[in-house]
Amino acid sequence: MRIQVALKCGECGTKNYYTTREKNKKQKLQLRKYCPKCNKHTQHVETKA
Repeated sequence: MRIQVALKCGECGTKNYYTTREKNKKQKLQLRKYCPKCNKHTQHVETKA
């Protein structure tokens, strides 16, 4: 089963992306994505959607 999560920028804290992940994973999803507010690529961390 997959759940929907939001990805939050690690620097400015804005929620920029929404994606899905497996429900039974223990670690939070971390991806390097582009942040339009910071105008650069930053580490994005999973938060509740």
